[in-house]
Amino acid sequence: MTRITAALAAAALGLTLVPLTYVAAPATARPDAADDPLVVDAGGARVVVERSPFRLSVTDGAGTTVLREVAHAAEDTIPEPVTQDPIGAGADNQDTTTLYSPLSFLVGTESLQQYPQGEWVANLKSGTRSGTWYSAQDVVAVEHDGADLVLTLATNDPTGRELVVRIGAQGEDAVRVRVDAVPSDSVAMLGDSFEASDVPGAKDGFFGFGGRHDRLDQRGRVLSSFVNQQNFNSTAPGSDAWNMYPNGPAGAYYPQAMFYTTDYGFLLPQPELARFKLAVEREDAWNVTASASHLDYIVAPGGPRQATRTLTELTGRHRVPPRWALGPMFDRLVRNFDETVERYESELRDDLAEIDEHDLPLSAYRLEGSVFPADPVHNHGMELHSWVRPKVQTWMIKQLRARGIHVLSYLRPWLSVGSAPVEAGYAVEHASGEPYYVVGTDKRRFALIDFTNPEAVAFWQARVRETLDLGFDGFMSDYGEQVMLDMHFADGTTGVTRHNDYLTLMAKATREELDRYQRSHPERAEPWFFTRAGYTGLPGTAAYENANFPGDETTDWDRASGLASLTTDMLSRAVGGAYGYATDIGGYFDYSTPPTTKELFLRWAEWAALSPVFRLHGSGKNGTHAPWTYDAQTVRIYKQLSNLHLRARPLLTKLWKQADRTGAPPTRPLWWQHPDDRAGWHQDQEWLLGPDLLVAPVVEKGATGRSVYLPEGCWRLHGTGPERTGQRSITVRAALGQLPWFSRCGTKPLG
Repeated sequence: MTRITAALAAAALGLTLVPLTYVAAPATARPDAADDPLVVDAGGARVVVERSPFRLSVTDGAGTTVLREVAHAAEDTIPEPVTQDPIGAGADNQDTTTLYSPLSFLVGTESLQQYPQGEWVANLKSGTRSGTWYSAQDVVAVEHDGADLVLTLATNDPTGRELVVRIGAQGEDAVRVRVDAVPSDSVAMLGDSFEASDVPGAKDGFFGFGGRHDRLDQRGRVLSSFVNQQNFNSTAPGSDAWNMYPNGPAGAYYPQAMFYTTDYGFLLPQPELARFKLAVEREDAWNVTASASHLDYIVAPGGPRQATRTLTELTGRHRVPPRWALGPMFDRLVRNFDETVERYESELRDDLAEIDEHDLPLSAYRLEGSVFPADPVHNHGMELHSWVRPKVQTWMIKQLRARGIHVLSYLRPWLSVGSAPVEAGYAVEHASGEPYYVVGTDKRRFALIDFTNPEAVAFWQARVRETLDLGFDGFMSDYGEQVMLDMHFADGTTGVTRHNDYLTLMAKATREELDRYQRSHPERAEPWFFTRAGYTGLPGTAAYENANFPGDETTDWDRASGLASLTTDMLSRAVGGAYGYATDIGGYFDYSTPPTTKELFLRWAEWAALSPVFRLHGSGKNGTHAPWTYDAQTVRIYKQLSNLHLRARPLLTKLWKQADRTGAPPTRPLWWQHPDDRAGWHQDQEWLLGPDLLVAPVVEKGATGRSVYLPEGCWRLHGTGPERTGQRSITVRAALGQLPWFSRCGTKPLG
């Protein structure tokens, strides 16, 4: 038994340097025929277990191995820990010492810290851990529970701790592995390690993981699956480098513990914090570790199309939207610092006049103000501000409906301090039973609705119902990321398991009420709502919501959180079933960046024109950047782009219906549509809208063109240009207002 002491992470990341010890697995000779492998066969997927030493592999239905645990660690193969670059890396990339061995676990402690208040309240901030890593050894008992195989594994933990492993089919095309440490006390982390191809030119790519901004292929990254709020570019203006502060380059509002290679898909459905190390210390291995004494994962053999279908059928997919939700949308925001009711209502009237004057194509309009009264007695305790008086709100809804425009509102799961629902026990609590008040931006205090409490769920659903009764056809369902790990819920759980899946609970409660309302009001338009954060699960948030907005994008061009961050975010969550992407045209977060310029506004609208949802939002400090706030040319170009989106609506509807059946996302990364074309793996500023339409927006300030990689086949610019052969890059010119898009020769995807 070999002990290797390891430092955990750099102090610059906020991680205390603590001792950590490895215990290497002793070399064990495998017995002869007496220990034949154990097999669990789902039909399209199998698990093959070697008994001594324990090691499992996953094969497809034909018996081809697609995933295999690494060999047991030996004394000379245990790596020293890797300390990541501390400059702006953030807690999302906090590193952990890893024992690359089948089913390894940390006996010791892990302590996680979140931002206690402010803009990043509840984001992961730092952590410390210490202890000793052990691993599975031999299968010592075999049982059958129905179709499941239940194994007891000996470990090299000197206390005699064992691992109980349940292996079974997850449908016909996937297998599920669930592991528990017995006893579970003092087990802080449990993980597994698998082989990865390290052959030059044939290395595995790792794609997905939800709404990440940094890249498509995450090979070489350490990713945390933890819902985080706003992240910014932490580099100096004008620098070619970029990073996201405070949670690192891969921080995400909508992470998914789910990814794909060219041979299989992998899903971790458990809600606890998990970390993926993707060929980091070892080019030939990757590791997943959960901050828990158990581990639960599903493997779906097959290429991206097959694996996406299998996994998103389990986690859920954004449902087909009503036709009206695929038309141009407009939000009238409030200014966060100096808004008044009088000015906001005046802007509503001005918007109606401008919409009429310019004949602006519009299918939906959202009021930012609350649908509830401002006083805490009559607003049901909802922590919302009202910028519209009831009579004006009723008048505005009537005016918009007369123009054939659907009206949207705004909801969030916040309760006012000392309000009636808090007193009734509808809020998340401290261990003492006292309401847990969160301190957010500008020191605002509020409590979160406890969606594990049936009475609190009914309270929320009554607010949803009231919103629809007032004449709204849907709403933005905002926030929900503020769950602290020490929060206590009515069902006995804590924020440790609820931080990530709180969004799913909220979306489920919302969907239940919307479905109920639609059944009882068949004469009304189908309601529609969208969120900004979510997570995976069985099912996950995507099973209930209609769409997402990507969070508070900054009003700039950068890769961290501006215009250039959108494509990787959209494509990485789309393959996980969350393909209803609704960017904020022009950006929102203008507190640290300049107001949206005309150029940025129009390039953003170009980007959105051939995306799933075309929605003009506005900024928090300067208000809505409507096209008429610039000049006549902006209005003309914006109308053209709105009409381009309407032209794409039949295609979007067709693709969305296909996605609902198969999981094939409407917006497709090139790696997904053409997995064998490795040059397309890294094209993170273009996408395919279905198989025959390539979209390549301009996302660089001052650019008058861009390089576009064409996948295999024949392509024509705007469907009419000269034929161009694929699997190469070309340069196209694109003046302001011109969106480069290509259709496959012989097709007319836009009619």
